[in-house]
Amino acid sequence: MAAGDYAENHLSVLLREPLGVIGVVTPWNYPLLMAAWKIAPILAAGNTLVLKPSEQTPLTTLKLAELVADLLPPGVVNVVNGYGAAAGSLKRVHLELGGKAPVVIFRDADLAAAASALRVAGFWNSGQGCGAACRVLVHEPLAGEFIEQLVGEVRSLIVGEPAAGDDVEVGPMVSKAHFDRVMGYVERAQKEGGRVATGGGAVDGPGYFVAPTVLVEVPEGAEVAREEIFGPVVTVETFADEEEAVRRANDVPLGLSASVWTENARRSHDIAARLDFGTVWVNSHPVLAGEVPWGGFKGSGYGRDLSIYALDDYSRTKHVMHNHGR
Repeated sequence: MAAGDYAENHLSVLLREPLGVIGVVTPWNYPLLMAAWKIAPILAAGNTLVLKPSEQTPLTTLKLAELVADLLPPGVVNVVNGYGAAAGSLKRVHLELGGKAPVVIFRDADLAAAASALRVAGFWNSGQGCGAACRVLVHEPLAGEFIEQLVGEVRSLIVGEPAAGDDVEVGPMVSKAHFDRVMGYVERAQKEGGRVATGGGAVDGPGYFVAPTVLVEVPEGAEVAREEIFGPVVTVETFADEEEAVRRANDVPLGLSASVWTENARRSHDIAARLDFGTVWVNSHPVLAGEVPWGGFKGSGYGRDLSIYALDDYSRTKHVMHNHGR
Protein backbone atom coordinates (compact mmCIF):
# COMPACT_ATOMS: atom_id res chain seq x y z
CA MET A 1 0.00 0.00 0.00
CA ALA A 2 1.40 3.39 -0.99
CA ALA A 3 1.44 6.18 1.59
CA GLY A 4 -1.44 8.58 1.03
CA ASP A 5 -4.43 10.48 2.36
CA TYR A 6 -7.00 7.69 2.45
CA ALA A 7 -8.97 9.80 4.94
CA GLU A 8 -9.17 13.56 4.50
CA ASN A 9 -6.24 15.42 6.11
CA HIS A 10 -4.79 12.17 7.44
CA LEU A 11 -1.63 10.66 5.96
CA SER A 12 -1.42 6.86 6.25
CA VAL A 13 1.95 5.11 6.27
CA LEU A 14 2.36 1.33 6.46
CA LEU A 15 5.38 0.05 8.39
CA ARG A 16 6.68 -3.51 8.20
CA GLU A 17 8.24 -4.65 11.46
CA PRO A 18 10.29 -7.77 12.24
CA LEU A 19 8.85 -10.43 14.55
CA GLY A 20 12.04 -11.20 16.45
CA VAL A 21 13.48 -14.71 16.66
CA ILE A 22 12.11 -17.20 14.12
CA GLY A 23 12.30 -20.96 14.67
CA VAL A 24 12.79 -22.95 11.46
CA VAL A 25 12.61 -26.72 10.87
CA THR A 26 13.71 -27.79 7.38
CA PRO A 27 13.07 -31.16 5.67
CA TRP A 28 15.56 -33.73 4.45
CA ASN A 29 14.72 -33.82 0.75
CA TYR A 30 16.15 -30.39 -0.23
CA PRO A 31 18.09 -29.41 2.90
CA LEU A 32 20.31 -26.64 1.50
CA LEU A 33 17.67 -25.18 -0.83
CA MET A 34 14.99 -25.08 1.85
CA ALA A 35 17.39 -23.48 4.32
CA ALA A 36 18.12 -20.73 1.79
CA TRP A 37 14.41 -20.23 1.09
CA LYS A 38 13.83 -19.62 4.81
CA ILE A 39 16.96 -17.69 5.79
CA ALA A 40 16.71 -15.03 3.05
CA PRO A 41 13.24 -13.58 3.81
CA ILE A 42 13.68 -13.97 7.57
CA LEU A 43 16.83 -11.85 7.53
CA ALA A 44 15.42 -9.44 4.95
CA ALA A 45 12.52 -8.71 7.29
CA GLY A 46 14.97 -7.90 10.09
CA ASN A 47 14.64 -11.05 12.20
CA THR A 48 17.12 -13.52 13.63
CA LEU A 49 16.61 -17.27 13.43
CA VAL A 50 17.29 -20.64 14.97
CA LEU A 51 17.33 -23.32 12.29
CA LYS A 52 16.99 -27.04 12.99
CA PRO A 53 17.83 -29.13 9.92
CA SER A 54 16.49 -32.63 9.51
CA GLU A 55 18.41 -35.10 11.64
CA GLN A 56 18.86 -37.15 8.46
CA THR A 57 20.54 -34.41 6.38
CA PRO A 58 22.18 -31.78 8.62
CA LEU A 59 25.59 -31.40 6.98
CA THR A 60 24.81 -28.92 4.19
CA THR A 61 23.06 -26.60 6.64
CA LEU A 62 26.00 -26.74 9.03
CA LYS A 63 28.36 -25.96 6.16
CA LEU A 64 26.20 -23.01 5.10
CA ALA A 65 26.27 -21.63 8.65
CA GLU A 66 30.05 -22.01 8.67
CA LEU A 67 30.39 -20.11 5.38
CA VAL A 68 28.27 -17.14 6.50
CA ALA A 69 29.61 -16.99 10.07
CA ASP A 70 31.94 -14.08 9.34
CA LEU A 71 29.41 -12.23 7.18
CA LEU A 72 26.66 -11.81 9.80
CA PRO A 73 26.67 -10.47 13.38
CA PRO A 74 26.98 -13.15 16.07
CA GLY A 75 23.67 -14.77 16.99
CA VAL A 76 21.78 -13.76 13.84
CA VAL A 77 21.79 -17.24 12.25
CA ASN A 78 21.90 -20.18 14.65
CA VAL A 79 21.81 -23.90 13.80
CA VAL A 80 20.66 -26.47 16.36
CA ASN A 81 20.66 -30.20 15.64
CA GLY A 82 18.18 -32.61 17.17
CA TYR A 83 14.75 -34.12 16.79
CA GLY A 84 12.58 -30.98 17.01
CA ALA A 85 10.57 -29.19 19.67
CA ALA A 86 7.21 -27.55 20.34
CA ALA A 87 6.07 -24.50 22.31
CA GLY A 88 3.12 -24.22 24.66
CA SER A 89 2.21 -20.62 23.86
CA LEU A 90 0.49 -19.06 20.86
CA LYS A 91 2.86 -18.79 17.91
CA ARG A 92 2.61 -17.75 14.30
CA VAL A 93 3.18 -20.81 12.14
CA HIS A 94 4.39 -21.22 8.56
CA LEU A 95 4.01 -24.79 7.36
CA GLU A 96 4.79 -26.44 4.03
CA LEU A 97 3.51 -29.98 4.47
CA GLY A 98 3.75 -31.69 1.12
CA GLY A 99 1.60 -32.32 -1.92
CA LYS A 100 -0.12 -34.79 -4.22
CA ALA A 101 0.22 -33.06 -7.57
CA PRO A 102 -2.27 -34.09 -10.26
CA VAL A 103 -1.26 -33.89 -13.91
CA VAL A 104 -4.48 -33.40 -15.87
CA ILE A 105 -4.08 -34.36 -19.54
CA PHE A 106 -6.89 -33.40 -21.93
CA ARG A 107 -7.69 -34.80 -25.35
CA ASP A 108 -5.88 -32.00 -27.21
CA ALA A 109 -2.65 -32.21 -25.17
CA ASP A 110 0.78 -32.86 -26.62
CA LEU A 111 1.18 -36.38 -25.22
CA ALA A 112 4.86 -36.68 -26.10
CA ALA A 113 5.65 -33.43 -24.31
CA ALA A 114 3.64 -34.48 -21.26
CA ALA A 115 5.33 -37.90 -21.06
CA SER A 116 8.76 -36.31 -21.47
CA ALA A 117 8.01 -33.77 -18.73
CA LEU A 118 6.84 -36.51 -16.36
CA ARG A 119 10.11 -38.35 -16.86
CA VAL A 120 11.72 -35.52 -14.92
CA ALA A 121 8.86 -34.06 -12.89
CA GLY A 122 7.76 -37.40 -11.49
CA PHE A 123 11.17 -38.86 -10.74
CA TRP A 124 13.55 -35.98 -10.01
CA ASN A 125 15.23 -36.46 -6.60
CA SER A 126 13.89 -40.02 -6.75
CA GLY A 127 10.36 -38.66 -6.49
CA GLN A 128 11.15 -37.32 -3.02
CA GLY A 129 9.69 -33.88 -3.71
CA CYS A 130 6.44 -32.31 -2.56
CA GLY A 131 5.77 -30.84 -6.01
CA ALA A 132 6.48 -34.08 -7.87
CA ALA A 133 4.12 -34.88 -10.74
CA CYS A 134 2.94 -38.08 -9.14
CA ARG A 135 -0.72 -38.49 -10.14
CA VAL A 136 -1.80 -38.51 -13.80
CA LEU A 137 -5.44 -37.97 -14.78
CA VAL A 138 -5.72 -38.56 -18.51
CA HIS A 139 -8.75 -38.32 -20.83
CA GLU A 140 -9.94 -41.90 -21.16
CA PRO A 141 -9.65 -42.36 -24.96
CA LEU A 142 -5.98 -41.31 -24.78
CA ALA A 143 -5.00 -43.52 -21.88
CA GLY A 144 -3.48 -46.40 -23.83
CA GLU A 145 -1.39 -44.18 -26.09
CA PHE A 146 -0.22 -41.98 -23.24
CA ILE A 147 0.69 -44.88 -20.94
CA GLU A 148 2.77 -46.43 -23.71
CA GLN A 149 4.72 -43.17 -24.15
CA LEU A 150 5.11 -42.65 -20.39
CA VAL A 151 6.35 -46.19 -19.78
CA GLY A 152 8.89 -45.78 -22.56
CA GLU A 153 10.21 -42.60 -20.95
CA VAL A 154 10.37 -44.10 -17.46
CA ARG A 155 12.15 -47.26 -18.58
CA SER A 156 14.94 -45.08 -19.99
CA LEU A 157 15.78 -43.62 -16.57
CA ILE A 158 19.18 -44.59 -15.18
CA VAL A 159 19.09 -45.69 -11.53
CA GLY A 160 22.16 -45.85 -9.35
CA GLU A 161 24.37 -44.42 -6.66
CA PRO A 162 24.44 -40.63 -7.28
CA ALA A 163 28.25 -40.51 -7.15
CA ALA A 164 28.56 -43.29 -9.74
CA GLY A 165 28.45 -40.92 -12.72
CA ASP A 166 26.82 -37.92 -14.32
CA ASP A 167 24.38 -40.15 -16.19
CA VAL A 168 22.64 -41.36 -13.00
CA GLU A 169 19.13 -39.87 -12.82
CA VAL A 170 17.40 -41.70 -9.95
CA GLY A 171 19.06 -42.41 -6.62
CA PRO A 172 17.98 -44.26 -3.47
CA MET A 173 15.37 -43.52 -0.85
CA VAL A 174 16.67 -41.47 2.06
CA SER A 175 16.43 -44.33 4.60
CA LYS A 176 15.39 -47.93 5.11
CA ALA A 177 12.21 -46.77 6.86
CA HIS A 178 11.25 -44.62 3.89
CA PHE A 179 12.10 -47.40 1.43
CA ASP A 180 9.72 -49.71 3.31
CA ARG A 181 7.04 -47.01 3.30
CA VAL A 182 7.22 -46.52 -0.47
CA MET A 183 7.25 -50.25 -1.20
CA GLY A 184 4.24 -50.64 1.09
CA TYR A 185 2.26 -48.20 -1.02
CA VAL A 186 3.14 -50.08 -4.22
CA GLU A 187 2.14 -53.43 -2.74
CA ARG A 188 -1.17 -52.16 -1.37
CA ALA A 189 -1.99 -50.40 -4.65
CA GLN A 190 -1.98 -53.73 -6.46
CA LYS A 191 -4.36 -55.18 -3.89
CA GLU A 192 -6.72 -52.27 -4.59
CA GLY A 193 -6.79 -53.03 -8.32
CA GLY A 194 -3.82 -51.07 -9.66
CA ARG A 195 -1.51 -52.71 -12.18
CA VAL A 196 2.24 -52.22 -12.47
CA ALA A 197 3.10 -51.08 -16.00
CA THR A 198 6.81 -50.80 -15.21
CA GLY A 199 8.97 -51.04 -12.11
CA GLY A 200 7.06 -52.01 -9.00
CA GLY A 201 9.90 -53.47 -6.97
CA ALA A 202 13.31 -52.93 -5.43
CA VAL A 203 16.43 -52.64 -7.58
CA ASP A 204 18.80 -55.58 -7.16
CA GLY A 205 21.92 -54.87 -5.15
CA PRO A 206 22.81 -52.92 -2.01
CA GLY A 207 21.01 -49.76 -1.01
CA TYR A 208 17.42 -48.62 -0.70
CA PHE A 209 16.57 -48.26 -4.39
CA VAL A 210 13.02 -48.41 -5.72
CA ALA A 211 12.68 -49.02 -9.45
CA PRO A 212 10.94 -46.11 -11.24
CA THR A 213 7.33 -47.24 -11.20
CA VAL A 214 4.17 -46.50 -13.16
CA LEU A 215 0.89 -47.81 -11.72
CA VAL A 216 -2.09 -47.87 -14.09
CA GLU A 217 -5.78 -48.74 -13.81
CA VAL A 218 -5.77 -47.05 -10.41
CA PRO A 219 -9.36 -46.88 -9.15
CA GLU A 220 -10.91 -43.65 -7.91
CA GLY A 221 -10.29 -43.10 -4.21
CA ALA A 222 -7.41 -45.57 -3.98
CA GLU A 223 -4.82 -44.93 -1.27
CA VAL A 224 -2.05 -44.25 -3.82
CA ALA A 225 -4.26 -41.71 -5.59
CA ARG A 226 -4.86 -39.70 -2.40
CA GLU A 227 -1.79 -40.01 -0.17
CA GLU A 228 1.71 -38.68 -0.77
CA ILE A 229 4.01 -41.60 -1.60
CA PHE A 230 7.17 -39.46 -1.82
CA GLY A 231 9.05 -41.89 -4.01
CA PRO A 232 9.64 -42.74 -7.70
CA VAL A 233 6.04 -43.79 -8.27
CA VAL A 234 3.56 -42.22 -10.72
CA THR A 235 -0.06 -43.36 -10.84
CA VAL A 236 -2.39 -43.11 -13.83
CA GLU A 237 -6.19 -42.67 -13.68
CA THR A 238 -8.70 -41.76 -16.38
CA PHE A 239 -11.58 -39.30 -16.65
CA ALA A 240 -14.49 -38.86 -19.05
CA ASP A 241 -14.99 -35.06 -19.14
CA GLU A 242 -13.84 -31.75 -17.67
CA GLU A 243 -16.17 -31.88 -14.69
CA GLU A 244 -14.89 -35.29 -13.63
CA ALA A 245 -11.28 -34.21 -14.18
CA VAL A 246 -11.63 -31.19 -11.88
CA ARG A 247 -13.59 -33.09 -9.24
CA ARG A 248 -11.11 -35.94 -9.04
CA ALA A 249 -8.05 -33.70 -9.21
CA ASN A 250 -9.34 -31.70 -6.24
CA ASP A 251 -10.45 -34.75 -4.26
CA VAL A 252 -7.26 -35.01 -2.20
CA PRO A 253 -6.40 -33.54 1.21
CA LEU A 254 -3.29 -31.80 -0.13
CA GLY A 255 -3.22 -28.76 -2.42
CA LEU A 256 0.35 -27.71 -3.19
CA SER A 257 0.69 -27.92 -6.98
CA ALA A 258 -0.89 -29.28 -10.15
CA SER A 259 -0.53 -29.06 -13.91
CA VAL A 260 -2.93 -28.86 -16.85
CA TRP A 261 -2.04 -30.10 -20.32
CA THR A 262 -4.11 -28.70 -23.18
CA GLU A 263 -3.77 -26.62 -26.35
CA ASN A 264 -7.17 -24.99 -25.74
CA ALA A 265 -6.74 -21.44 -24.39
CA ARG A 266 -10.18 -21.30 -22.78
CA ARG A 267 -9.66 -24.61 -21.02
CA SER A 268 -6.17 -23.69 -19.82
CA HIS A 269 -7.51 -20.64 -17.96
CA ASP A 270 -10.77 -22.17 -16.75
CA ILE A 271 -9.39 -25.45 -15.42
CA ALA A 272 -6.39 -23.78 -13.78
CA ALA A 273 -8.75 -21.41 -11.94
CA ARG A 274 -10.90 -24.31 -10.69
CA LEU A 275 -8.05 -26.45 -9.37
CA ASP A 276 -7.57 -26.04 -5.61
CA PHE A 277 -3.78 -25.87 -5.57
CA GLY A 278 -1.32 -23.10 -4.71
CA THR A 279 0.57 -23.43 -8.01
CA VAL A 280 -0.89 -24.62 -11.31
CA TRP A 281 1.36 -25.02 -14.33
CA VAL A 282 -0.02 -25.14 -17.88
CA ASN A 283 1.86 -27.43 -20.27
CA SER A 284 4.83 -27.78 -17.90
CA HIS A 285 5.69 -29.24 -14.49
CA PRO A 286 7.47 -28.18 -12.30
CA VAL A 287 9.10 -24.81 -13.05
CA LEU A 288 10.06 -22.51 -10.16
CA ALA A 289 11.14 -18.88 -10.13
CA GLY A 290 12.29 -16.77 -7.21
CA GLU A 291 9.92 -13.94 -8.11
CA VAL A 292 6.71 -15.97 -7.66
CA PRO A 293 5.31 -17.50 -4.45
CA TRP A 294 5.45 -21.17 -3.53
CA GLY A 295 3.00 -22.67 -1.05
CA GLY A 296 -0.20 -24.65 -0.88
CA PHE A 297 -3.82 -24.86 0.17
CA LYS A 298 -5.71 -27.33 2.39
CA GLY A 299 -3.46 -29.86 4.12
CA SER A 300 -0.38 -28.58 2.31
CA GLY A 301 0.06 -25.89 4.94
CA TYR A 302 0.08 -22.14 5.42
CA GLY A 303 2.26 -19.31 4.14
CA ARG A 304 4.49 -18.80 1.14
CA ASP A 305 8.14 -19.27 0.29
CA LEU A 306 9.92 -17.21 -2.39
CA SER A 307 8.90 -13.81 -3.74
CA ILE A 308 7.83 -10.71 -1.83
CA TYR A 309 4.99 -12.73 -0.29
CA ALA A 310 7.46 -14.61 1.93
CA LEU A 311 7.99 -11.38 3.90
CA ASP A 312 4.35 -11.51 5.06
CA ASP A 313 5.11 -14.57 7.18
CA TYR A 314 8.16 -13.09 8.85
CA SER A 315 6.99 -9.55 9.57
CA ARG A 316 4.01 -7.65 10.93
CA THR A 317 2.39 -4.57 9.44
CA LYS A 318 1.72 -1.43 11.42
CA HIS A 319 -0.55 1.36 10.19
CA VAL A 320 0.55 4.84 11.25
CA MET A 321 -1.89 7.73 10.49
CA HIS A 322 -0.83 11.37 10.79
CA ASN A 323 -3.40 14.15 11.18
CA HIS A 324 -1.88 16.96 9.12
CA GLY A 325 -5.03 19.10 8.90
CA ARG A 326 -4.57 20.85 12.23
